[in-house]
Amino acid sequence: MRRWWLKTKLRLYRALLRVQWLVEAAAIYLIMALCGLLGPDRASAAGGWVARKLGPHLAVSTMARGQIEAAYPGITQAERERILLGVWDNLGRYFTEYAHLRTLWPGTGDDPPPPGARIEVDPGVVERFLAIRDDGKPAIIFTGHIGNWEILAVGAARHELPLAVMFRSPNNPIAEKLLLGIRGDAMGQLVPTGFQAAVVAARVLDEGGHLGMLVDQHFSRGVKVPFFGREVKTATTLAKLARRFKCDVYGAWAERLDGCRFRIHMTEALDFSAEYACADVKAAETAITARITATVETWARARPDQWNWLHRRWR
Repeated sequence: MRRWWLKTKLRLYRALLRVQWLVEAAAIYLIMALCGLLGPDRASAAGGWVARKLGPHLAVSTMARGQIEAAYPGITQAERERILLGVWDNLGRYFTEYAHLRTLWPGTGDDPPPPGARIEVDPGVVERFLAIRDDGKPAIIFTGHIGNWEILAVGAARHELPLAVMFRSPNNPIAEKLLLGIRGDAMGQLVPTGFQAAVVAARVLDEGGHLGMLVDQHFSRGVKVPFFGREVKTATTLAKLARRFKCDVYGAWAERLDGCRFRIHMTEALDFSAEYACADVKAAETAITARITATVETWARARPDQWNWLHRRWR
């Protein structure tokens, strides 16, 4: 009797979960369809407006306020709320801009976007993209959850730079299929994080390919490195891959300028030659991870209203 009851509860749970997935996926589909009709600028504005109105009242904002105050000791309440409001505005816009991901980066070919285009590019960034594309060597390009991080992979595809992008799959498999369809059309190869991710990523680099990675979230089995003056646990996946293939590593981010307009920033190749030659594997991996985390911190300090403080980074 007990076993029958447990099986019944499990079947009921799975049925309710499938209903939840369907409802969530249907909502995402409808929002994406509506945003497609609105066009990129109005869709972005609508997403930002809704997020600004609702987001600050959600429980997760309490945690975000605490993180902002810890990162910026002595910050005023008004400045803290300005940053938090900007975070919600950016995330709302990021979500609704998904419907236009294929078209946000204008044009094709090797030329930078024309003056006045939706995308502005720091001097040298397009040349760097093309050099990475044409040198026949593996490379890793990392970014963080700041601005619209999806734009970078779209730009790489526009310049015919093959980039395998590592990402965390949504918990909802139906929504995942929908979002992957949009991402795949705009970006190219996608590598879901998980057991096989490191194997696929290593294969990409071994074949002289290029890997895109997000590197600014908590990882419980990671190493401790400084971020805003406090230790955070961070995955060493990038460091392990970079040391194994001794490849160039670049940092890049897409800053939101106003509305649905962006400026692309990209570092020169970071010099990890000493870490690649270091015999102490753990020390080398920690040093590389600390350097890329420090790079993300410079971006978050430049635009704290666009970095995702809603993720609990310090634990």
